[in-house]
Amino acid sequence: MRFDIVRQPLIPAFLSLALLTAVGLGCAAAGTLPADPRWGLSAEALPLLPADSALRLLQHDFPLLARLLAGAALLLAGTSLGRLTVRYNFYGNGTCLAMPLFGTAMLGCLRGDCFLTAVICAALLVFSVRNFCYGYQNGFGFDPLFRGALFLGLLLLTEPAAALLVLLLPAAIVRFRRTGRELLVAAAGLLLPPLALAYLNWAFGGTLGAPFEALWHRLAAGSWGALYGALTPAVRLFTGVLLAAALVAMLFFRANSYNVGTKARHMLIFASRLWLLTLFVLPVPGASAAAAALPAVPSALLLPVLFIRIRRPAARLLYPLWVAGTLAVLFAG
Repeated sequence: MRFDIVRQPLIPAFLSLALLTAVGLGCAAAGTLPADPRWGLSAEALPLLPADSALRLLQHDFPLLARLLAGAALLLAGTSLGRLTVRYNFYGNGTCLAMPLFGTAMLGCLRGDCFLTAVICAALLVFSVRNFCYGYQNGFGFDPLFRGALFLGLLLLTEPAAALLVLLLPAAIVRFRRTGRELLVAAAGLLLPPLALAYLNWAFGGTLGAPFEALWHRLAAGSWGALYGALTPAVRLFTGVLLAAALVAMLFFRANSYNVGTKARHMLIFASRLWLLTLFVLPVPGASAAAAALPAVPSALLLPVLFIRIRRPAARLLYPLWVAGTLAVLFAG
């Protein structure tokens, strides 16, 4: 029987994701120490390191442990995306193609000096999106909406430049037709991580507002569009191709949106909104190289539409070319 790339089942998709993860992390570098781990604040004001500085220190001091953590996070996030698309039949044929496509979309972020932060950011965004989608149900969805907002709050602590993604919360409430009470519960989940960090910083002898000051310093550092200069030419080219391919897939979906079920259609529209928000995150002054991993999540949800809507011979040719191209970016980066 000929292997069908479009109708890719779970086991080949997971093995492809695992292979891409192993190759990508095998090429990952140890990373460099952050120039200002406390972002200009004294140790008395900020005894706890910011999350991104702590992850970069872990990557530098324990590169093997960082690779293992990044590999586990990539596999868990990719599997979660695959389960989400199959559960709600995003593409009308039960394919798990989103799993290996997520792996390819993340390869460009694994050669930088903060690959662990990039993987953790992408994984937190995956878990947030998955729980927001699970909140689209009959009756109240307090638990999944709270968890989705909680993961979004953790993402903002890890990559403050992703503050624009706070708009993902009202987008989910409106798109999935949730109630005001569910919005309040989700807002509590969003605020819990920063408030808990402020309390822990105060409990360890620092000031209560120092974490928020550090987040502001991190967000305002640098200039607009500085992220593009920090990326290698190969990664910039790959990011542009990835965004262009996701845009084409989104246009295919908009032209054939009623070929899938109601829930799948609303969730793919939600993924399209997320794609636009991540696009506006990239030029933010404080965006680090880890922010380049954020578009990989909505792109992995949208790209299977492209492979499904084009002719099968073209899809069989495009898929290996896509994988080969992402591997070339990995080794060239």
